[in-house]
This record gives sequence, C-alpha cells and structure tokens, in this order.
Amino acid sequence: MKITKHIIIRILAIAIPLLLLYFYSEMAFEANRQREHRTDAGLGIAFLLVFVLIILLVGFITDSIIRIYKKQYSIALINVPFLLLFLIPVLYISCLFSREAFYCQCFS
Repeated sequence: MKITKHIIIRILAIAIPLLLLYFYSEMAFEANRQREHRTDAGLGIAFLLVFVLIILLVGFITDSIIRIYKKQYSIALINVPFLLLFLIPVLYISCLFSREAFYCQCFS
C-alpha cells in the first residue's frame, strides 16, 4: 500500500498542473477567437508548458536524490519512468531551439 500511495501522489503531481494548463489554454484560445485582431496565444501556452515540464523535471530529480540519500531505493525507482517521460519532450524542445548543437543526438 505504501508504494501505491507514492505512485498515486506522483500521478496527481503531474496531472493537476497539466490539467490546469489545459483549461487555461482553452480559455485563452476562446478569448483569442473573440478578438478582432488575434494574437499568438499558442506560443505563450507553449512557453508555459515548457516551464511546467522543467519544474516537474527538477522536482522529480530532487525527489530522487533525496530518496536515494535516505536509502529509500524502492520509492526512488518509482521516479525513473516519470523522469524518462519528462526527458523526451525536454530533449525534443532543446533540439528545436538549438538544432545544430543537438543534431547528432536527436536525429541520428
């Protein structure tokens, strides 16, 4: 039961910010559709998504380091799949921002 509790906490820690960002983006897109001169609301949402993903990535790395330091290895192993899921979009976005520096790692 203890491991299940930690898994549910991590899933909620990911789901709540992403759901809040989703609902905020829906409101922003609807407000943007009603304007006469539309702006680029999607770029702001993309920057918010990157910010949320980086905060979650740093949080999970910090939690993993703390759990390893406290010798709670089974709980630290729970963070590994979540860290791998966060690394994929972070690496993809870093490839888009600096294509030449990461070209060999991303596309070969």
